Amino acid sequence: MNETNERMTTLALVLKTRERWLLGIESLAWLVVILAAFLGNVMLTLAVFKSSRIRSPQNYYLLSLAATDVFNAIAIMPYTLTVLIKGTWPFGNFICQLQGSLTSICATVSLLTMALISFNRYVKIVRSVQLYQKIFTRRNILISIIMSWSTTAFLTLFSLLFYKTMFHFHPGKCLCWLQLSPVDGASWYGLVSYSSIVCLIFSSVFFSYYKVFRKIRAHYAQIANSGIHNENSAAFAEEVKITAMLFVTVLAFFICWVPSFIIDFYEAIAGYYTLPRQLYLFNIFTYTSSSAINPFIYGFMNRDFRGAYMRILCCKES
Repeated sequence: MNETNERMTTLALVLKTRERWLLGIESLAWLVVILAAFLGNVMLTLAVFKSSRIRSPQNYYLLSLAATDVFNAIAIMPYTLTVLIKGTWPFGNFICQLQGSLTSICATVSLLTMALISFNRYVKIVRSVQLYQKIFTRRNILISIIMSWSTTAFLTLFSLLFYKTMFHFHPGKCLCWLQLSPVDGASWYGLVSYSSIVCLIFSSVFFSYYKVFRKIRAHYAQIANSGIHNENSAAFAEEVKITAMLFVTVLAFFICWVPSFIIDFYEAIAGYYTLPRQLYLFNIFTYTSSSAINPFIYGFMNRDFRGAYMRILCCKES
């Protein structure tokens, strides 16, 4: 424990004694991520509500993702910006637990929403239209979103009733983070929950997309052999484009989060505060960049979103 405290003290000292130019670069870069996450996801939300072409119930999942990203930008990331500017955590333990709890909630809801999106694509592409229409009604989609938020918030806040200090300020990551160590009860609970959620969700997501892309390949092989192109083929092609966009979203999300997963599990095994501060900071930059990247993916890969963005920027009606 003393060795861990010494490493944490050293890491905190490195953060506090940075050169001014480095402080300026890190703070400015973090501010850019905050603004991109906030403005991009607000524009995405407006696009869905204002454009009839993309105001479909299945896109409510994209709104749920956008909500986690906006919440991240306004209620979580500003604390880290303050730390980057001041070089220390100027808030008390309550704010530390609040930031850690909100980070946990937003991260888990994002993962669950990714799983719901992949299941939506699986049923839409692989299974029958009748089953899709039965499962993914507007009511059921809203219920699934509400359940993902309420269940995650309940479990996170419920755990705080038993463990008052689940989250600890990490001077390398510049935010309050759960220490995933099997030493005490709170961390063991966090480690098991975190590992289970990540493994189950990513396994289900990639299994769903594996089935989807097998179906797509078989469909186009059948068309090539028969030489028949009809309205159903055109509709299927449009669904394929939507699926490709959503898969790229999942892939980008996965790439942004991989460094965080690796470092968290490394620290759980090898000990905390053993890595260079720059590596921790890179880890948290990639992790939070996932909040800013989705609106750009939608605009780049989907002409309906791109058109809706342009109308909003030009202040035109749909």
